[in-house]
Amino acid sequence: MAYKMNLNFNYFPMFPCLAYPTNQAYLFPGSYQLNLYSEFSPPQEVKKYKRTWTKLEIEHAFNVTMNHCQNTQKSIESLEINDFALISMGLRQSPEQVMIKIREIKVNGTLSPGKWAQTEDELLVELIQKTGQGWGHIANILNIEKHNRLPIRNSKACKERWNNYLDPSINRGSWSKEEDMILLKGYLKFGHKWKSICRYISTRTEGAVKNRTKSLVYKIKQKCKMNENVEMKIKELVEESGTLE
Repeated sequence: MAYKMNLNFNYFPMFPCLAYPTNQAYLFPGSYQLNLYSEFSPPQEVKKYKRTWTKLEIEHAFNVTMNHCQNTQKSIESLEINDFALISMGLRQSPEQVMIKIREIKVNGTLSPGKWAQTEDELLVELIQKTGQGWGHIANILNIEKHNRLPIRNSKACKERWNNYLDPSINRGSWSKEEDMILLKGYLKFGHKWKSICRYISTRTEGAVKNRTKSLVYKIKQKCKMNENVEMKIKELVEESGTLE
């Protein structure tokens, strides 16, 4: 005699999630949602997205292209795929990718200022000595002479290049104790306003002042005891040096 299942009987009275399998079963009120049909698999490694171009690669490809144009007496518009095959040597991009990127730069004229070539620095110094510090005029001449009239350098870039790297009055030597105390005095007065602190030391760049001050404050903080206030410790050091007004 064949056994006949009673469809009205609940064979799993204690386990409602098994008696009525769904994708949203709950074992207990307030418990986590349980997916009975989910398959457990080890987490897969997420592949990091790698850009087709990095900023440095774009700058390098552009500089190599400009050197190639100067050596072959060609303009960017007249370069062919054979030229870009030479330009792309050593790059991970294909000649076609380099060609597209360089032509894109040519059309948009939006290459961000990167590493300055030595010939650019030499021309910038020469222009400042001849024409003074008319940054807009200097940037225009640089773009004409070195970048096939593309607006690669602007007045701000030229000014920062001169003030931070090329100005012969910049002091790049080691810091004296007197300078360190002046920096700490400026830090107490202005905090992180590096441009204001720079007024006390005109022969140092803003970047140098920022880095040196942060380094000094960090060293003082490391030597402070548990309940010792950093600013009070800086004030004591400056007072001992006799430079606090």
